[in-house]
Amino acid sequence: MQQSPLEEASALLAQLEQRREPAYADFMALRTKVSSRPESVLGIRMKWLRQAVKQLSRLLTPDEAIELLHERALAWYEYKIIFGGVIGRLATPNEGLHLLYPLCDGWAVPDYYKEVLASWASRGDTERQIVLRSIAEYAHDANPYARRLTIVAWLDLIRHDLANPRAALDHVVPLQHDEAYYVQMAIAWLLAEMTLTGEPSLTEAIRTEITDATVLRMYQQKLRDSLRSNA
Repeated sequence: MQQSPLEEASALLAQLEQRREPAYADFMALRTKVSSRPESVLGIRMKWLRQAVKQLSRLLTPDEAIELLHERALAWYEYKIIFGGVIGRLATPNEGLHLLYPLCDGWAVPDYYKEVLASWASRGDTERQIVLRSIAEYAHDANPYARRLTIVAWLDLIRHDLANPRAALDHVVPLQHDEAYYVQMAIAWLLAEMTLTGEPSLTEAIRTEITDATVLRMYQQKLRDSLRSNA
């Protein structure tokens, strides 16, 4: 008997979990620290996660994706990646954004979800405005990793000409005194990328408007690292 798409998707996930590598899980959880909950890392490599996103997106409806994947995403790091990728392809930002921000846990998930937000924003002006409103809404969320997403999201929005760098700076100036390390690092990363555009007015605005000593130190280090890597 032929499997239904939902049954085929479930079988695909069972096969995917056979690719778990305990040593890789330890590396990702303890050395790379992709999640704030090391026990949530299964040790499945990103190439297999991206492949699963493509396959599941062909098999599932948005409602089926939520039913099959969301509970797993609450528990496991890799399923956060899969869920975000699938929902980003199948759902609208109105349907998906409120599900993604609470899943941010560690630096790696928001850094992946920034691609999802940019993809939604590229669909049209209405979708872009929904994404930008969500960034403003979650900027002071209790979850520091949700706050990180509101910052790193600007990297892809700017890269794809979906947002103005000045708007990104306006977003992070009030956040610069955030005490969460991964929020501070996100601000530093964004400021370094904006500085590398070479826009004098933007560089001057960063110089005068960013005053937090910790963020400035991180920003200067990130800028030095970026300049070395681009040399």
